Amino acid sequence: MKMKKLFPFALLTLLAAQTATSQSLPQEMYFSADGKILYTGGQAPTGFYDRTTIKDVYLTFAQTNYWSLLQANYSSETEIPASLTYDGITYENVGVRFRGNTSYQQTGTSQKKSFAVSTDFVDPDQTIAGYKNFKFNNGHQDATFMREVLYNRMARRHTPIAKANYIHLYINNQDWGIYPNVQSTDKTFIEQWFTSNNGANFRANPDDGMPGGGWGDGTAGMNYLGASATTYQNYYNLKSYDFTDVESEAWQKLIDACQTLSAATNANKEATRAKIDIDKALWFLAAENIFTDDDSYVMKGKMDYMVYYAPETDRTVPYEYDGNSTFESAAATSWTPFKNATSVNYPLLNKLLNIPEWRQRYLAHYRTILNETFTTTNANAIIDEMNAQIASLVAADPKKLYTTAQYTSGVTQLKTIVANRRNYLMANTEVAQVAPVIASAPFYNSVMAETVPLAGEVANIKATVTSTNGINKVNLYYATGLVGNFTVTQMFDDGAHNDGAAADGVYGASIPGYAAGTFVRYYIEAIANNAALSASYLPAGAEHDIFVYTVTAEQASNGVVINEILASNSAGATDEAAELEDWIELYNNNATAVDLSGFYLTDDATNLIKWQFPSGTTIPANGYLIVWADEDQDQGPLHSNFKLSASGEVVVLSDPSQGLVDSVTFGAQTANTGYARVPNGTGDFVSQAPTFNANDEIPLANPSVSVSDLVVYPNPASNVLYIANAQALDGKKVVLYNALGQKVYEATASASMEINTSGYASGLYFLKSDGITKKIIIRN
Repeated sequence: MKMKKLFPFALLTLLAAQTATSQSLPQEMYFSADGKILYTGGQAPTGFYDRTTIKDVYLTFAQTNYWSLLQANYSSETEIPASLTYDGITYENVGVRFRGNTSYQQTGTSQKKSFAVSTDFVDPDQTIAGYKNFKFNNGHQDATFMREVLYNRMARRHTPIAKANYIHLYINNQDWGIYPNVQSTDKTFIEQWFTSNNGANFRANPDDGMPGGGWGDGTAGMNYLGASATTYQNYYNLKSYDFTDVESEAWQKLIDACQTLSAATNANKEATRAKIDIDKALWFLAAENIFTDDDSYVMKGKMDYMVYYAPETDRTVPYEYDGNSTFESAAATSWTPFKNATSVNYPLLNKLLNIPEWRQRYLAHYRTILNETFTTTNANAIIDEMNAQIASLVAADPKKLYTTAQYTSGVTQLKTIVANRRNYLMANTEVAQVAPVIASAPFYNSVMAETVPLAGEVANIKATVTSTNGINKVNLYYATGLVGNFTVTQMFDDGAHNDGAAADGVYGASIPGYAAGTFVRYYIEAIANNAALSASYLPAGAEHDIFVYTVTAEQASNGVVINEILASNSAGATDEAAELEDWIELYNNNATAVDLSGFYLTDDATNLIKWQFPSGTTIPANGYLIVWADEDQDQGPLHSNFKLSASGEVVVLSDPSQGLVDSVTFGAQTANTGYARVPNGTGDFVSQAPTFNANDEIPLANPSVSVSDLVVYPNPASNVLYIANAQALDGKKVVLYNALGQKVYEATASASMEINTSGYASGLYFLKSDGITKKIIIRN
């Protein structure tokens, strides 16, 4: 007999995201624990950029005159060969050169130079922890060694920016001291933040003999310089592109973006949005301004920022190159939030921030950074953490550019700069405007909140909004796919837009129905009724943080379910080799045996075919089957090629065509505790003593359980469904919904309660009462 079921929200979201991109999510994108928000940026780096440790890095040159070679090759940026040892592994034939401009020129005869290292100097496939290009910076003009690392750590929650930590460098076994280790903004970086690295990546860098005037002269600030690519080549370096090796196409994308930007007005916002990622640009500008980045777009207008054309969206976006000049001076603490916005030579500022809607979006993002990241509490905690980590290394650094006393006073000064900057900005009249508060914005299918719409079914969005300045408008932005521009529609609090009662502070609008498997993104914008029309967003990090769901369809099951897992087995059942291993128990709800030949199990939702059941595998009628998750396939046919993680993960059962049959997503597990369906074969998962290869329903010591343990039986039900402890509901309503969210039964709880289900169609149902939901299978 077939059962119908809906699969877990988070799993469907992840699977649809993989389908939408035909690859894994970019490294900087990740879902919330419940799968309802997709974030970009802010995860703690691991591997080569792990913040928690300082690794030793050894550069070894065979040439005795390596230093003079590095000096001679500085201007040409020609690398010389060396070996690099990291984490006990030696990588031969890496390329090394001096890097930086003022950090090289102004350090004179000091050997504390900045280094660029490339692992593919000889072998194009050689990487270290997945990276090919490295920047070891010398801390020029920064006695604390902290400013760039602090900026990159704080700002990366809001805008694409390099990872950064510290290394302890040795050259030919001589101690060269501590170095900020900053990720290169190369194709690996692009791939981590965008859905591919196939676009055109430019650096604005007119400081290597190119013609042009001073800073802010309108040459490399995404200014339109005419139709000839030759002109742009004087002011930008094309770092990478993939347009079937036609370089002219890459330059044309930059020209198109600059021309579009030059014509941007309030009247043609859509044309501008079509070519430039406005939201990312505004976050970028806000971060550079708040953190007072001196070598930046907002300060100099033509250097140390990048421009990337993303082919997936046909849009261009600016992003950060480096942050070694942030937190640099007390004078910078009084930069206005609109520094250089009145200068036509800074078109990203001048054009975008003088369009009222985008000025308010910029200010909303500005407030979010100030509220969530640029706080004295947050900054001081990070500074203290880094101080504890590096202070002794700085003191012992034999090559450092500044004294230990300058380091110590610099740490205090850094905290003071953050505090003064924040105080100055919080007093700014425009920043201080109060925007609406959006408390929540859940989606609904036909009836139930947070229930994924089925194919063709609209999603009703309800946003709860309050404002001390009144509310001018509330907007819903929605889009399909992982990236791309949003469609905007107004939300209403009139009782006629699935918003509940009129004038109750809940605003409603709908997202159209889409085909099953469609990945949908959305967020809310609320605009105050003040003179500025101040805006706020939910999620506050929109558009790099957005609500998501995946349109689903009822999935046909063959009656076999994942019934129990044990992810930490140190005292329970053993396998054929008498070993204590993780295990997965399947149960067959059918009265006949089921052939599982060619079915799959996996612990990776992006790889559904990770382990395949051998031909001839069957599970008996109303019986069990154990698969050992131990990576020991040589021990028997039912030993998978993966283990279970006790910290939590997903297990998916799929059919030979990779159709979803069942899944379980579990969190951190306790040793020797099963995670099992109760009632057996159909119920929700609970943590309890393991019931290896047996019924999961452990007899209750006290049948009079609390309402939080609401007991319904039998499940599956055919003619009648009983509620064992309905008296605990104390007169509450009991409602039964079908899988489409339609109410099929409602009554007030009584001491002895049963529901006649004989007339209901077979399928999945939801029993709800007093905030509790139970999944019920009805078979008729």
